[in-house]
Amino acid sequence: MAASKIIGFDSKRFFWGLYRKTMETDIFSRAAQVAFYFSFSLFPLLFFLVSLFGIVLESTEGLKAELFTYVRQIMPSSAFELVRKTVEEIIDSSSSGKLTLGLAITLWSASAGIDSVRSALNAVYELRETRWWWKTKAQSLAITLLLILLVAVVLGIVFYGWQAAQVALSYIGLQVTSPLVLVSIQWISILVVMLFACEVIYNLLPNFKKYRWDWITPGSIVAIVLWLLLTRGFRLYLEYFNTYNKAYGSLGAVIILMLWLYLTAIVVMIGGVINAVLREMRDERESALLDVPVPESEEQTETVH
Repeated sequence: MAASKIIGFDSKRFFWGLYRKTMETDIFSRAAQVAFYFSFSLFPLLFFLVSLFGIVLESTEGLKAELFTYVRQIMPSSAFELVRKTVEEIIDSSSSGKLTLGLAITLWSASAGIDSVRSALNAVYELRETRWWWKTKAQSLAITLLLILLVAVVLGIVFYGWQAAQVALSYIGLQVTSPLVLVSIQWISILVVMLFACEVIYNLLPNFKKYRWDWITPGSIVAIVLWLLLTRGFRLYLEYFNTYNKAYGSLGAVIILMLWLYLTAIVVMIGGVINAVLREMRDERESALLDVPVPESEEQTETVH
């Protein structure tokens, strides 16, 4: 067995495929395009979620405070301050009409980002888009709406996961009071929702000839882990070496926010590249297993794939 193969896995072929697809499809430029479109949908999305939960709970103050607490843990501090001030200004002058407008803007602008992700994934998988424009746009809008609902589910888990876990465990006769257990259940639920969101993107967006749903793909796992690591690393970098605000003034927060969205888009692209390379390797193995010799008389009329 070659040194590059580990337990039947051709690591050399895998990493060469990653490099080749990364360079050929220029995922970094495509990630910049995705981040640009997502930046337009971020503020309408936060406004819509705060307003929606406010309508359901009849109060937005407590929810807004909790939402900002968790967003602060994810975003770089400068980007968070920009988002917080903008969302508060929007909420102060909000109305029911703006809630509807916020959803419409969120759906349309985020769907443009989904379109960009589709184009990038098709390039990564070496697929040609053959579906009608209105079909792909309808799919983008539907997936965008689904992702918004998943974000709402995550927020619900964050805000009420503790209480829900206690009720569910007591219903089956288990009394758990340990904060560690309850918090673990809460964050596992969030990771499951994030994993499902990644699988929706990687399974539904590319124009596969034969549809196949994979519940768990290596690209999704790598994307989630890498996003958590990059987000944490970016926050640490800004805490000790933040020169954007000094160099660019008030524009520094905007630049930091765009950089964070760009890193998020890169992670999504990398997950797609990993899945594409592994899919190619799997197809090659299946083709090799099916590639059996045929009689000479049949070679002119039959091709075995």
